[in-house]
Amino acid sequence: PRIFCFDRSRRFLFAGYGGGVGREIARMKQATQDFGITVAMPAYNAGAFIRRALESVLSQEGVELEIIVVDDASTDDTVEVARSVNDSRCRVLQNESRRGIGYCHNRVLRESRFEIISHVDADDWIRKGALCKLACALESEPGIGLAHCYYLDVDENGSTTIDEFRQRRTAFRRQRPVELDYRNALGRSASYANALRTYRRSTLRALGGFNEKIPFGVDYDMALRVLEQHEIRLVPEFLYFRRLHSHNTTESLRWKRYRMWFRKYWIRRSLLRGGQITYWSDARFDLAQFLAQEWQIFRERIRSSR
Repeated sequence: PRIFCFDRSRRFLFAGYGGGVGREIARMKQATQDFGITVAMPAYNAGAFIRRALESVLSQEGVELEIIVVDDASTDDTVEVARSVNDSRCRVLQNESRRGIGYCHNRVLRESRFEIISHVDADDWIRKGALCKLACALESEPGIGLAHCYYLDVDENGSTTIDEFRQRRTAFRRQRPVELDYRNALGRSASYANALRTYRRSTLRALGGFNEKIPFGVDYDMALRVLEQHEIRLVPEFLYFRRLHSHNTTESLRWKRYRMWFRKYWIRRSLLRGGQITYWSDARFDLAQFLAQEWQIFRERIRSSR
């Protein structure tokens, strides 16, 4: 049976399946008992939310795990809250100054104990069983270099409505099917593989780690490089919750989309010129035409916002 979870004010929290959950977790435990997962959690001024993120990871079953929190010179109580969790599986590292998301991920890459690395943002959280499912997807075939799942946006209090969930589910089923062509999809948008990104450590090291020179779009840059030699696998379930709060409001997210448009162009151009990706050099990908289409969409959004 379907399970819909609400808080006391009847705000929708998440939907899942009952009945077979225990059997499914037991099956995944058996499948994943031979390897562990390092969860990378870069953090900057996330003191209000990081405890929820850490608890959601530490409650995962069926995997041996470690969490590496990399505090990027926060000015709030992020470090204190993270250390107060007091679990031996959680390590907190501190940067002396702001170094950026790429540096934080590379620091985890150097420090990790396990072959599988998953990314969880410090203000988000994951559902029970999420890491098992992503690990199983990644390990299902040797050619898979990145696994991810569906995500649901929630408000600052961690809730959303049943209508919002249904709209997101309908949109994702239409726009992000399991058989998605990621090389074409990532040419249109940077958001197709961005929730609970799970990699093999050996793949990341072979690719030289994350790009520390770009301030954002680090995961997009890595996804494009992964696709040069590997495949991306989707777990079509809502296992990740992305919190929208005062530091990433709708307006700032809208601006971030426009900013990301220019960043996407720069990232693709750099990777193509550097020979790090070759699958867009043929006639299937017309960069000039794509940029013209994106510019038209941008102009229409500006006109509609006036």
